[in-house]
Amino acid sequence: ESIATPQIRNMGTVGGNLAQRPRCWYFRGETYHCLKKGGGMCYAYVGLNKYHAILGGGPCFIVHPSDLAPILIALNATVHLLNAEGKRRKLALKDFFQLPAQNLFSETVLQEGEIITHLDVPIPQAGNKNLYLKFKERETADFALVSVALSLNMHGNTVKGGQVVLGGVAPVPWVVKEAESLLNGARLTEALAEKVAHAAVQHAQPLSQNKYKILLTQNIIKRAFRLIIEA
Repeated sequence: ESIATPQIRNMGTVGGNLAQRPRCWYFRGETYHCLKKGGGMCYAYVGLNKYHAILGGGPCFIVHPSDLAPILIALNATVHLLNAEGKRRKLALKDFFQLPAQNLFSETVLQEGEIITHLDVPIPQAGNKNLYLKFKERETADFALVSVALSLNMHGNTVKGGQVVLGGVAPVPWVVKEAESLLNGARLTEALAEKVAHAAVQHAQPLSQNKYKILLTQNIIKRAFRLIIEA
């Protein structure tokens, strides 16, 4: 119920959720000819940017709004695409999205006439622990200010591998690459959670109104680890 309204949940699709356009009010607003619409500036960079990116931004500072994408990426999902000529291709879902620095006008690698047909999600291994958390302003359906998907491959209390993927903080679902080396072979403790939380935002570059996302990101990561530890 926190993902969308009943109307959207009844009519929406997984493909639509993954390929949805950003919620930036300057991009959506008719009066702003921003960079993503072929204009000369990112209005969010100097304007109202409370909800915008702290990681991976530039020259545009949108955030990707999908709730499904972070956890599906953490679970190593594969997305299958089909074009109008019947040609198919597949790729890791993490490679489906692209930063503004890669392509200013499209958030995904979908080409003209191409659609998402389905996704493959591997069956979790024995001992896997997975969790998705989001922080939002309203109790009702709302977009995430910050979200985290956590997938850990456990052997006893030792992490054999895992992924941390963030939502609401970057133009794409943000894979915390620094977390992989920290997780591999580590004991599942709150000290590990602290290290991962610190690593996740060490390269953050907040704008004038969204510095709060740094602390919020750290706290939601630590909370996710704590919930898995206590489960």
